[in-house]
Amino acid sequence: MKLFRFLKKKLNELDNIPEDNLTQKVTEKSNAKTESKTETNNENSDRTNWTGENFEFLITGVDEIPNEEYDRIMTPNSFEWKKVIKDEWPFYKVGEDEFSFSWEIPGIQFTFNKEVKYGKAKKIADEIIENINSIGQKAELLTLESNKIYKI
Repeated sequence: MKLFRFLKKKLNELDNIPEDNLTQKVTEKSNAKTESKTETNNENSDRTNWTGENFEFLITGVDEIPNEEYDRIMTPNSFEWKKVIKDEWPFYKVGEDEFSFSWEIPGIQFTFNKEVKYGKAKKIADEIIENINSIGQKAELLTLESNKIYKI
């Protein structure tokens, strides 16, 4: 949800550029997309000590996942998992850790509990991306640093 509010704020800022300067508006919107991918996909940063409070994932390129296939596709293959409902929202437990999804305008927001290690979360996320792509989608995983997600 934080990511959605951030992106909505940025798009609103770009939409407030005067009509007489539409070229600038288009340029700024396309630069905003490029900058965010560059910033969030920076694999050079050291993530070995990251836990769930340092990151979130965003899955892009997904149109639809059939309801009857949702649990099979949106869960890892190499970990045992259990679906639990908390506050009327589905969570998936993997050992002592858990994750959930939220469908937002830019993609699927994918969050973990604060204690999960980045390596485990990334492995789970990569397996879910493989599952999504196996049904013909072109899913991509973006890693978002929590300290670079702005709350509105």
